[in-house]
Amino acid sequence: MILASCQNSKKEIYSSIEKFDGSLDSLIVGKVYDKPKILVFQADTLYGDPKVIKETCYQLIENDSIKIDANCHLYQFRNNELIINSTETALGEKFVQKFIYFKDKIDNKLVDDLRKIKSDTVYFGCLRKYDEAGNLLKKVNNSNWIEIQKNGVPVAGENRVLEVYKHNRDNTITTWRKEYYKRKYNVDSLKSVGVEEFNVSKFNAWDLDKKKYSYKMDKYGNWVVKKSNRKENPDVYYREIVY
Repeated sequence: MILASCQNSKKEIYSSIEKFDGSLDSLIVGKVYDKPKILVFQADTLYGDPKVIKETCYQLIENDSIKIDANCHLYQFRNNELIINSTETALGEKFVQKFIYFKDKIDNKLVDDLRKIKSDTVYFGCLRKYDEAGNLLKKVNNSNWIEIQKNGVPVAGENRVLEVYKHNRDNTITTWRKEYYKRKYNVDSLKSVGVEEFNVSKFNAWDLDKKKYSYKMDKYGNWVVKKSNRKENPDVYYREIVY
């Protein structure tokens, strides 16, 4: 038996999703911009407008080294935003994550249609807004959660994270978050998602890492070799950067 109250048309769903994505906009103060001035990737500010980063990780064991496939990636950027992250396992399995950025609202139908195409690509719908200084003011991520049930049947749930940020004078960031996690889109469940509010201190990943790693930099000031200061079996990361 299917309960009619649980059924929503695609038009109703997409309309509710758009309301969800814009539900915290009143908390944004000041002018907003669609593109970041600089690339901040994994909390690391990168200079020189990188287009491609190939990152490889090895673990040094005595006189040998082991390639850590899980930490080897190819990143492609456009307009200071990550658009493709791909990696390949030791068995030759390829995994590609493609990030599609939208200016004012995510085209949910487009993202849904792309996910129906059988491929090795996982699609993310993204929306970003910035202030004049390039600080992130709003973030929306739309992704899928695939869960394998006991009978072996994969079930897709929707992951949607909306965050709005206020950058305070005391070097903290106030974050308002709404998270829709591991559920199939439904108008009533979208409306019922609450708002979480918390403050965090601004931190620089570079400052945190300097105590744990030593670096070799390129002419733009971006690291190309990052080696753990651990004496036993240190990790070494290598970056090939295309500008």
